[in-house]
Amino acid sequence: MTTVLRRRAGLVCLAAAPVLLLLATAADPALGSGDWDRMVAASPDGAVLHTVLLHWAYVLFVPGLLALLSPLRGRVLAPVAWVAVLFGLATFAGLVLTDITAVAVASTVDDAFFDAFDARVSAYTWMSVGWQLPGLVGWVLAFVLTPLAAVRERLVGWWYAVLALAGFGLYFLFAISPVPLSLTGPAVLSVANLVVAVRLWGNPALASPGPAWRDRVGAWCLLAAPVALAVGVLTMPGTATRIDPFSTAPGLAGASAFFLHLGWLLFVPGVLAVTRSIPGRGLGLVAGGVAVLGLLHWNGMMIGDYLVLAVEQTLDPAVRAEVTATADGYALFGLTVAAPAMIGALLGLILVPLAAVRAGLAPWWAAVAAGLGVVAFLLLTTGRLTGLVAPFLLLAAYAAVLRYQSR
Repeated sequence: MTTVLRRRAGLVCLAAAPVLLLLATAADPALGSGDWDRMVAASPDGAVLHTVLLHWAYVLFVPGLLALLSPLRGRVLAPVAWVAVLFGLATFAGLVLTDITAVAVASTVDDAFFDAFDARVSAYTWMSVGWQLPGLVGWVLAFVLTPLAAVRERLVGWWYAVLALAGFGLYFLFAISPVPLSLTGPAVLSVANLVVAVRLWGNPALASPGPAWRDRVGAWCLLAAPVALAVGVLTMPGTATRIDPFSTAPGLAGASAFFLHLGWLLFVPGVLAVTRSIPGRGLGLVAGGVAVLGLLHWNGMMIGDYLVLAVEQTLDPAVRAEVTATADGYALFGLTVAAPAMIGALLGLILVPLAAVRAGLAPWWAAVAAGLGVVAFLLLTTGRLTGLVAPFLLLAAYAAVLRYQSR
């Protein structure tokens, strides 16, 4: 019953995601021809609303597409789609957040300074290789392979693949065209996903445990996540107890942002693997949902480090302060993305081992170590050495959970 509830929650996300995509496209002030920076500078609130809705749409597509893939046991299409969704599409959701700082810059400086800022962001190798490439490739593969895999294993009819691929294709081609052409892709996806969610709601396949390899991969990801966080901390510009401005060591700053993003992202399949083994409809179900949604937001927030670096390298201190104040003033982003990201991710990483402890699947100290790890992240990430405390405690906590579950 727990498996069915989780997958039904995913089906709700599958139906809601393209609706948000439709609303995001309708709210985009930069549709049609024209300079992006001038168009968003004329309507910054609209641009922020568009970014928030678009980010949320792709975040919800992740559990939505995973719900379609979960019962599938194919050896090629389903596994590749699973990786594309969890690591590619989730990364793409973070890429969307670059627009928040870009809107603040466009609203503050003239065209020449914005062009310099934009060119600097485009030149960062870590961002290109670590974010843009996997994000864009994963975005395409997730939307193309998931419906094909579901049709191939007869979970859904051929009509769904036709509509889903047509909807994605229309969005790919016309996402920035004027309304109503830009809305055709999201509209087709909304109809297709709503119908398939309704049809699958009572499908016995939702109770299938799914292939065991996903839990094994999730376990390895759960151990790799704190290690990636540790690498992200060790590559921060600064010393053992001090974090320096990113512009003092741009290469290190780029590497740090990537590994921090990777660390939080790797927790997602790990959390899914742990919570799948926790019975009941209570804390385990809630903890998994809070952690997964929070982490899908939080890992994407790390892309802001590249934008901060570009601002430091291209704008003088007075203008940097103005850009920062403008970006901090976007309350919609703070309330609907930044706050849920930090609260959901960090609280979820405590709740998951706590739920495992309550179910007898982990020692009591695992929950304590996870709680201390989150506190250490908030208070001790002040330098390379002090910042290692949090990854170490999280690794100890989740290694204990995995050890108990393997018995």
